[in-house]
Amino acid sequence: MMLLHLYCEIQNFIKPRMTPYKPDLNEQHVLEAKLNTFFGADVYDKYFLGFEMVEVNDDVLRAWARTEHSAAVIQTQYSEDVAWIAGTLLNQHIKRLCVLVRGMKHGNCKQPTQA
Repeated sequence: MMLLHLYCEIQNFIKPRMTPYKPDLNEQHVLEAKLNTFFGADVYDKYFLGFEMVEVNDDVLRAWARTEHSAAVIQTQYSEDVAWIAGTLLNQHIKRLCVLVRGMKHGNCKQPTQA
């Protein structure tokens, strides 16, 4: 039993479980402004309108996009840049970006009531 307890403590020390961080509305607006500045108005208007950060959990930013096409493009072409921008804004190390269409479920995240 003592060995199991020690193993669990070592695992928690090596990779502590992070509680999900849900960005507030101000952080969402700042991210929108930074994405618009970084990618330019044309790319932002085409893909990032309706982009919303849902949470950061275990170095993964989970987000929603307006359409399936936008989610796929953001995920494949812009994920590294978005992760870097969001990481600097939230002062967290974000390794990956997971973008789904608005309304799809990210684990235990609930769909917001407003569109």
